[in-house]
Amino acid sequence: MNAPDADFIIIGSGPAGVSAAFPLIAAGRRVLMLDGGDDAGSQEESRSVRVLGSNLESLRTDDGSSPKLQTPAARGILESFRDQSGITGNGFFPIGSLARGGLSNIWGAQISYLDAEDIAAWPIDIASLQRSYEHVAKRIGISRNADSATGADSEPVLPLGATAAHVLHRHQAAKPADGSFRLFPAINAILSEARPGRAACDLRGDCLYGCPSGAIYDSRQDLLLLRKSPHFRLLDNMRAVSLTRSSRWTVGTADGSSFSAPRIILAAGVLGTAALLADLLPLGEQGLRLLNSPTLAVPLLCPTRLSRSPTPTHSLAQLGLSLRYGSGASDYVTGAIYEVGSLPAQSFINRMPLGRKAGRAAFETIASSLLVATIYYPGDQSRSYIHRDAAMGKRLTVSGGFAEGFGLRAEALKNALRREWKRLGLIQLPGASLAEPGIDAHFAGTLPMGATGAFGTSSDGELNHHPGLYIVDGSIIPDLSSKYITMTIMANADRVAHRLAATEAKPAL
Repeated sequence: MNAPDADFIIIGSGPAGVSAAFPLIAAGRRVLMLDGGDDAGSQEESRSVRVLGSNLESLRTDDGSSPKLQTPAARGILESFRDQSGITGNGFFPIGSLARGGLSNIWGAQISYLDAEDIAAWPIDIASLQRSYEHVAKRIGISRNADSATGADSEPVLPLGATAAHVLHRHQAAKPADGSFRLFPAINAILSEARPGRAACDLRGDCLYGCPSGAIYDSRQDLLLLRKSPHFRLLDNMRAVSLTRSSRWTVGTADGSSFSAPRIILAAGVLGTAALLADLLPLGEQGLRLLNSPTLAVPLLCPTRLSRSPTPTHSLAQLGLSLRYGSGASDYVTGAIYEVGSLPAQSFINRMPLGRKAGRAAFETIASSLLVATIYYPGDQSRSYIHRDAAMGKRLTVSGGFAEGFGLRAEALKNALRREWKRLGLIQLPGASLAEPGIDAHFAGTLPMGATGAFGTSSDGELNHHPGLYIVDGSIIPDLSSKYITMTIMANADRVAHRLAATEAKPAL
């Protein structure tokens, strides 16, 4: 028998994959990472190509999805997954990436941290997760938006946009009576100080189209560091399509290659991991449960900022918010507020009750006073399943929907938000929209850690009944709060990898 190709094979080069790789190579373990993409597209492009696309694709009619998903870069990243993954949606928008860096290429970069209450049902302690939050934060670099000189960590902060700063000051001057609504400067994975190979944010404001300076984190930056280690090897264009086990695990790829190791770590993203495991899991008629956060987008006008000049800032989240609007455990949402001035204009013009020409004129007049609030519900407000249709062979379909009683909760939330917008001096404009399930990712919970049975994993992410097969992406997050989940997925992958690195380097089978 040939020697294994590595001690660990990691499938996927996104945030979870790289976060798992660092602790393993630091412990001297040999790591082989298989990447479905390659480095194409990472070279700096002109601004017109980044904004309009090489074929002017951004000028075409949008499909109603988030502006974030309509940029040329996002379309190029998502299309390959749609074409090659074999996953379709029924009332669900399946988002995934085969590109190098995975979905970190289009991550909104907002940072949230879970607390002990958030993870009360998880089979881990909050201290271990907090240690890993610190590891990841130190590695990727984060910055707070503020109108003060320094943040809590004494690192320079990035300036708030003038409209966002105005709204924050109004909130601080007139807090809600019951304290249920919180508004605060957002924290983002953006550098405020330069690092080797990455420049600090230059406040150019076209962040959605890609950050040529590298100030916004994506996991391709980590791959440059990992490849300096003699214990790490990255293979491009190796889309994993099968997993088999004999004396050790073997990964088959789309081009017919195969690679073996005693331990496999799946970091392909929730949908990609489900597709890889479909032949190993008893999916049955109902299929595999999938959590995702329903998303509400609300356009807002700040009248006191009309006709004012915008101020230089980045175009990612300016403010974070949270709101409890009922007595139920799930009557809680979080979100972010964005300034609109540098977001894709066409996405907003298309939603105005005006003709295209009049809509553009109106947008240009009010852009500097426009905000968009993006609100996330907890994952238990979704009801989605991944299943296999016998008539479709190996293809998977994700059926999406909302939890029972969601409509009543949605109305209660809208009423509570209207009161807060009024208090903040904001006018809610027509065009608020609840996105189709799945459209803003935030997937989790298909193979939760701590669960028994075929669909559960250990606290270290090892799939039940399949020794040596570990999962570190969002699949093993047991439940999905309304908080942004990417930072927690990275921290949990770091936590799992530290535990694996501490084990003896011997075959698992």
